[in-house]
Amino acid sequence: MVLFEEVVHSFNLKGEIVPLIGGQNTSVRVNNAVLKPVDDVLHYEWLLNILDNINPQGYRLSKPIRSIKGTFVSEGWICTKFERGQEVNGCIEEKLRVSRLFHHDLSSINFRDFSQDDNPWAKAHRIAWQAGELPKEVPNETRQTINDLLLKVRLKEHYNVQFVHADLSGNILFDEVLPPLIIDFSPTVAPVQYAEAILVCDCIAWQGSKIFEIDLLPNNTFYKEMIIRAVIFRLSVEAIFSGKDFNRFIEQYNLFKQIIDYIE
Repeated sequence: MVLFEEVVHSFNLKGEIVPLIGGQNTSVRVNNAVLKPVDDVLHYEWLLNILDNINPQGYRLSKPIRSIKGTFVSEGWICTKFERGQEVNGCIEEKLRVSRLFHHDLSSINFRDFSQDDNPWAKAHRIAWQAGELPKEVPNETRQTINDLLLKVRLKEHYNVQFVHADLSGNILFDEVLPPLIIDFSPTVAPVQYAEAILVCDCIAWQGSKIFEIDLLPNNTFYKEMIIRAVIFRLSVEAIFSGKDFNRFIEQYNLFKQIIDYIE
């Protein structure tokens, strides 16, 4: 592969470069390390410093590796330790347990200096929390579908928010011996219950979990709101990526519609 000699050297790595499938398909493995390209250097230096200082109990956390210069970002790449683990569909109850352990460890972190990336996922979070709008090129049918869901929620005056991992369903890896491993931190600032709702909704829509497993979340008005916002988030991401292709959007909508129908 072109490029990597300087990057690999900057993290003091040696070995074959192996592309990894998953996420955005941009990560590679070199021996016991995983390299991933990033855009915002300051954002990732700040973020990885936080992860480096967490001492996980009852789960494992994919820890960053510093470059030979002492930085976490080198030549536009970050590096984390490669650890054993396999992605497993479903397993909502166990994933929620791991999520709660991790979010407990994140709860004391000061997020005031957190600068959210301006990527499709960050934009979709803002839409889900009524702080942003869909792009102008989105078809009216798509816009109306998401607006109808937004009418089902109201912003409260106060939410208990913190740093959360907003993409856990496929980023908790399991091993027969070792504790579950959390990878690919997708940070946002929101209630923990929102992160849990995204996890459960993703497992149902994408991983074949049964619709009644939504009942693993508490049955109350607040969690219902978080579930609706989680669905809006995922559909907003799809709306951004699908652009004018309403048929592509509606395929994703049909996967998540069962969740809205179930909780109403």
